[in-house]
Amino acid sequence: MRVLYDVNQQGISMLIPCYNEEPIISHTIKGLMNLDYDNFEVIFINDGSEDSTFTLLYDLLDLAIIENYALSLLSNEVKGIYQSNKYPFIYVIDKYNGGKADSLNVGTLCSKKELILTMDADCVLEKNALLSMNKVFDDKDVIASGGVIHIMQMFKLDNKLKKIVLMQALDYIKGFYIYKSSLAYNNALSIISGAFGIFKKSIIFEVGGFKTGLGEDIDITLKFQEYGKKHNKKLVFNKNAICYTECPENLKELSKQRIRWQKGFIDAILNNSSFLFKNIFKSNVCFYMIIDALLSNSFATIVFIINVILILAKIIYNYPLYLFIYYVNTILFNIFSSIIAIRSAKKNIPNLKTKILYSMIIFDMIFFQFLRIFFFIIGTVTYYFDNKNWNKVSRTNNSYKL
Repeated sequence: MRVLYDVNQQGISMLIPCYNEEPIISHTIKGLMNLDYDNFEVIFINDGSEDSTFTLLYDLLDLAIIENYALSLLSNEVKGIYQSNKYPFIYVIDKYNGGKADSLNVGTLCSKKELILTMDADCVLEKNALLSMNKVFDDKDVIASGGVIHIMQMFKLDNKLKKIVLMQALDYIKGFYIYKSSLAYNNALSIISGAFGIFKKSIIFEVGGFKTGLGEDIDITLKFQEYGKKHNKKLVFNKNAICYTECPENLKELSKQRIRWQKGFIDAILNNSSFLFKNIFKSNVCFYMIIDALLSNSFATIVFIINVILILAKIIYNYPLYLFIYYVNTILFNIFSSIIAIRSAKKNIPNLKTKILYSMIIFDMIFFQFLRIFFFIIGTVTYYFDNKNWNKVSRTNNSYKL
């Protein structure tokens, strides 16, 4: 039977790599049922999970094994390809462990739609997220887009929120509504998050697919930017497409995540160094990636240490008034940018708990700023000793009201 779709809806294949996702996979499936879109398929890629992820998928979706044109190409990696009897638009690829990028490449080969959406297994999309992304790709010059990611714990049913979760929620809000918005405005988007990004499939093949290793989302974004520069195409940021993801709930898990991010960043810089440095004054993304991201992280660390020294010097030796004025201006700038970001987020999500986020601004400037720098240093140093370990963050069993 032929399925008819709205002619204005472009086909979207959602790829969801899974590795030991037993605690949250049922929640992920429920989230898919609420999407306001017709022309899409979902492909779960079970990447050799050691828990009951595949068993849960099999039972919850009522899977049946199918023959697939891509299976012959992937016979060394794939155990089987399945389709849901309950939800025929959902497929599951059961494969041997090869990592996230490998899972995305396998999923891309098996997909049937023209747009590839990558999403983490702990994520849930806002009801209209696909419709919003569909509008973005009405512009034929757009080849990739990323949406906004919010912390899912902000919508817990029990309302018990840890400070470390709240600080991450504020960090995400500033990162997307201030930093990413600014980069996108200047055509310098350097990272489309792997948690929620959408790419034209034909170009994924042209640029060589997702790179196995750390930082596959940064790497594929830079490859698309290089392609866009050659063919006069663009990558855009869509603040109206919203995704929710879980964040670490303790310092140990947070350190694993942020150190991994820094390792991925360095890995992507090194693997794309030729493109970045050759075009540093020819492409906004190359300039911002090297100057604003690479050097600013190093510079921020140095400045933070100098600031601590100067504050102590001010207290002990009574340094001049201009130092005090400098610190006041720095604090005011941080407060102002945080307020702007929170207000912007509130427009998109009316039920966002903003009062408690405002109370986190000072904590963010003092405590979380220190943590960011600490993770930057550790991630940078340890990359050169261990750039293979993924350090997967543990999942929770929280209940949410989104």
